Amino acid sequence: MSDPGKSDDLARVTNELSGTVRGTVFQIGQVNGSVGVGGHDVIPHDVPVPTGSFFNRVKELRDAAAFLKPATGPARIAMFTGLPGVGKTSVVQRAVDASNDGAYPGGELYVDLGFLRENGTTAVNDGLADCLRSLGVDDKAMPPTFSGRVNHYRSKTRDRAMLVVLDDVIEPAEVVPFVPSAPGSAVLVTSNHQLSELVVDQAEVVPVHPLSDEDGAKLLSSLCSENRAVEEPAAIRDLAGLCGGLPIALRVAAARLLSHPSLSVSDLVAEIRAENSDLAPFSSPKANRVASVFTACYNELPDAAARLYEMLGLFPGVDFDRDLILSLGSGTPTELRRALDALLEANLVLDKGRGRYGLHSLVRRHARGVADAADDAARLRHAVLRRSTAHFLRRCAHADLAAMGEKRLRITSHDEVLTGEPSPFTGEDAKKDALRWMDSERTNLMAVLRAALDTGSHRAAWQLAEAMTALYVNRRYLEDWVEATRIGVRAAQLDENLQAEARLCSFVSRAHSDLGDLDAAQAALDESLPIAETTGNQRLVASVWELIGRLHDVRGQHESAVAAYRRTIALFEAASDGRGAAFVTYFLGTSLLELGQPDEALETLHQAIGLIQAVPDQRMEGRALTAVGLAHHRLGDTERAVAVLHQAVDLLSRGDDHYYAAHAHEALAAVAETSGDTALRRDSLQRAIEIHARFGTPRLEALQNELNELG
Repeated sequence: MSDPGKSDDLARVTNELSGTVRGTVFQIGQVNGSVGVGGHDVIPHDVPVPTGSFFNRVKELRDAAAFLKPATGPARIAMFTGLPGVGKTSVVQRAVDASNDGAYPGGELYVDLGFLRENGTTAVNDGLADCLRSLGVDDKAMPPTFSGRVNHYRSKTRDRAMLVVLDDVIEPAEVVPFVPSAPGSAVLVTSNHQLSELVVDQAEVVPVHPLSDEDGAKLLSSLCSENRAVEEPAAIRDLAGLCGGLPIALRVAAARLLSHPSLSVSDLVAEIRAENSDLAPFSSPKANRVASVFTACYNELPDAAARLYEMLGLFPGVDFDRDLILSLGSGTPTELRRALDALLEANLVLDKGRGRYGLHSLVRRHARGVADAADDAARLRHAVLRRSTAHFLRRCAHADLAAMGEKRLRITSHDEVLTGEPSPFTGEDAKKDALRWMDSERTNLMAVLRAALDTGSHRAAWQLAEAMTALYVNRRYLEDWVEATRIGVRAAQLDENLQAEARLCSFVSRAHSDLGDLDAAQAALDESLPIAETTGNQRLVASVWELIGRLHDVRGQHESAVAAYRRTIALFEAASDGRGAAFVTYFLGTSLLELGQPDEALETLHQAIGLIQAVPDQRMEGRALTAVGLAHHRLGDTERAVAVLHQAVDLLSRGDDHYYAAHAHEALAAVAETSGDTALRRDSLQRAIEIHARFGTPRLEALQNELNELG
């Protein structure tokens, strides 16, 4: 569910920053950038390294080099615009690669807005989060709201000049939030649009046109062989013209010639002209020709590769790994790997590195058009969506188990979903590997979830939405969480599963709360509680009451929170859910502490620690110890408070729960301030600052100021 205020927020931030940027615009494709690091030693270098043959673009590279020279004053913007597939990205990557290393000491950031936008994610908000991660901000410290991320980005980019590359921008408002604060910074933008508002704001636009037939012929000759050019110069030039001057089409044609040494260039030209494909992806007359180039190469694929090509065109996601190929296809693993290799050899599939593959946007449109034109198009589309949904549901269910443990409340029956399939996430790093996989497939998960609902796979849709919450709890993709829940709840309603509806609807209250929309959080809980109560599932009802208590705490209504938590504990105990009872006992203790009842809070927190140790859960035990230390402090027992807080720091640090260890250090500093122990206060603040600097949290500046006041 998209944030209803997102467009207003984006416009407001745009207006706030208007007048602070001066721009120059060049028209081509994809770019990378650099961003200042706000005084910390995290220097990103995110722009992809240029690869492959490259011709001409002398003027564009010369203009880009002049633009990228060290400068002073407000951040500058250069925009590269042109047709999709014309090579804008390659130009920008080469310009960045050749730029002066000393011009941007803050580093380079890269945001592919087209990739983020492809399946409906909140591209700008997500792009800001990715930039903040590159600048050292941990997910636990990520500001949940769009405006919070914009503000944090400004502070992180204020000290050192940075270069930022924004790929596939469609409107000026997407640019402004990424403009670094530091003087001398630069932003490179690629777009298929003219972005006239940037032009009005004194941005110079330099269009990048398709390669000339002569330059296209040079690129073809370098890709397939010089002998071809010598033997058939006229045919090479004709082939370049048929490719419309678009590098992607030129590479596909060259791959066809390389894989068929006996095929003459003239014969390939005749074949393409005979195709006269009506699958053209563009309205541009020159670009229309490329569909026939793709069709001619598609017709020469082995049957298995051709069918895989069609299936990839129908796959709702953006990129993929080999595991998806094995799930989509109906052949043996060896046959499917060979089919993928044939597509890679034909340049119809791109190897993106790190085991990820993808289709250029033009190729994807062509593949989808071929599939839609097939005699069995409906059956094929159904098979692709069914198999991809099953693949991501199984893998996501395994990831959920690895990240959240087996005792978590779930409505999904994993016996039904996994059917004995071994987990790919095992060993000491199972949780990290699971979350890393979910992160890499995040866009695909959302795309498949939407497709599952649209195609009537309602049970699989809500099961996938439930499993995806493991990612959202740990990575705080709050807008995604809200949107996935909207889809999951609708799917549960259509599947007539009240338990799934109540679980998803109630749990998303945490996302609404973090986004600051407490009314939406309350509405979700008000809607889900009566549904949960009709199911007879006591654990489910207890979980809703726990979330009601947590919302009361957020509102500062601690008495109401205490009442909700006590009711929750009774429900969890009746359902023999020791994990739930243990965690909520901790929340109860913290609420009692907020109410000014340290004696009762201390007793409750000690009880919580015993219950948590039986689960066990090291992170929650450390958090409870921190609260115990604060309770002793409220009771005036400084010595005991310090001892317990040191225990909390040690336990949380050993478990790599450094974010919560920082909270314990801050509690130690507060205790030391009261007792007058300046040495302990200074040491605790320094340790907290080290952690907050690593996580990039907004708390860093306040803590640093507090330390500075100590001298």
